Amino acid sequence: MQVRDKDWPFGLKTLWERAGALPWLSAPGILLLVLLVCLPFALVEVPPLIDVPGHMGAAAIEAAGPGNPLEKYFSWKWVFTLNIGGGVLMKLLGAEFGILAAGWWSTVLATGLFAGGCLATIRMLNPRGGHGAAWALMFVFSFPLLTGFLNYILATGLSLSAFAAAVWLERQPKKRAALLIAAQPVAMLCHAIGGMLLALLIGANAVGREMDRLPRGWWRPSVFRTLGRELEWKEIARRLFVLCWPLLATVVTILLWKYLSPEPVRSLNRWRWDQKAWYLILTLRDQSLLLDSATTFSCFALILFGWLLGARWKWQLGLPGLLVFLLFLAIPSDINGSAFVDVRLLPVAAMLALGLQDWSGAGERRARIVAVAGMLLLAVRLVVTGSSFADYADDYRKQLSALHHVEPGSRVLAFVEHSCLEESWRNTRRDHLASLASLYRQAWVNDNWAVPGLHMVIPRFRPGRNFAADPSEFVWSRKCKSGRLRNVDNALRFAPIERVDYVWLIDTGLPLRPDPRLQLVWQEGRSMLFKVRPLGFPTWKPKDF
Repeated sequence: MQVRDKDWPFGLKTLWERAGALPWLSAPGILLLVLLVCLPFALVEVPPLIDVPGHMGAAAIEAAGPGNPLEKYFSWKWVFTLNIGGGVLMKLLGAEFGILAAGWWSTVLATGLFAGGCLATIRMLNPRGGHGAAWALMFVFSFPLLTGFLNYILATGLSLSAFAAAVWLERQPKKRAALLIAAQPVAMLCHAIGGMLLALLIGANAVGREMDRLPRGWWRPSVFRTLGRELEWKEIARRLFVLCWPLLATVVTILLWKYLSPEPVRSLNRWRWDQKAWYLILTLRDQSLLLDSATTFSCFALILFGWLLGARWKWQLGLPGLLVFLLFLAIPSDINGSAFVDVRLLPVAAMLALGLQDWSGAGERRARIVAVAGMLLLAVRLVVTGSSFADYADDYRKQLSALHHVEPGSRVLAFVEHSCLEESWRNTRRDHLASLASLYRQAWVNDNWAVPGLHMVIPRFRPGRNFAADPSEFVWSRKCKSGRLRNVDNALRFAPIERVDYVWLIDTGLPLRPDPRLQLVWQEGRSMLFKVRPLGFPTWKPKDF
């Protein structure tokens, strides 16, 4: 028996259409692609994503029991805030497997959910026209993931997965409502912006579907006036209400957060328009300027000019990505002490735009070329990513060998050279490596995130003003032209060296002015570990490098 599209509520595709999904959008195809995306993590012990060592250091502080030296340096206070997904996941996994394994598994699970949610969304909305799925997957290893925004990636993956499940359950409104009412607070607690995407996608899908029902040229004033008299507004409102009323759960979650969460210390919101423009180029920054630039150009060209090759526009498919992009333009760049809030949305907008382009009417040969080109480019990027992970793993081992010379429970003042584009397109990803001193040596380090109302870590030991938490560990190369003037010599000049046990310089090179209180105990290239000698004997004898 033929099941007609109109027999389904809200105009869903037929069962036969869903059964005919493209091979890479089948359940085995999605599983295989997710495994391939996660494969580079098999080469590392500590995921080489900038913030992940910081998350692991914070998890070590949270897990510190009685007698652990970390207790005298830090305290931990769980608060109701929309930024705790990674911390909760690491706590659950760490209790069973340890912090190191918990950090690895949390990152892999968040990445897999991000990629799987993207593919599931394409499968549910665009099963026959999703020839751009591989193009969409290139934005998994983009700025938010490579920076290690674990809470955001986890929340976004949950939002995409819950959105796909909600579309699947539209014939069962009670189950769909229960899913959305449960999923929205969970995703929002993981991360506010990533969690809010679920409500935005549900609303965009519902409104886009109604717009697709309108006749061609409805936007013309003459046609719209006629439609205004003919449309059954009550029926449209009913359909939208049935689909969207569960989104009240997002509103309730925000109100509870406003009522229960402590007031953030930093309430200043700032729009950085230059940052928004730059990250149109930088969002796929990874290892190779040529490869990343070519990929970015190709992806954006496909989004903007795919219609010339036969990709069809539908509001139901195009509106989700368009609204995410408009949100990227509209929201502040810094919110309550959290930076780069806006640019995290750009990869999601690109994923939706590429994956939901409908190529089913472009002709089989042309659509296949688009799909194969995307798969080949994705394969190249995954090979480059895997190779870079192996290199980062080797570098991390070398840098962390400094900790063999640190006494457990010590106080380590760390300075790490922050990467800048003037020096290298490739990021060293050592920014928060010092946090692992808390994991491996139960040591105090000045690398933790500790913004009240946003983070749970509360430093007890404060050796000096502006040297207790992130970003006090950052210094910049003299070659950087971005206006950040603090180099390693400036940092050491004002650092409270007499109140710590070690000074750890990560990729800073040799300071120009020796300090007689510092005794070199380890060196690896441009990185050095000094033991503090309060007596001040001249013991500065670094090796050549």
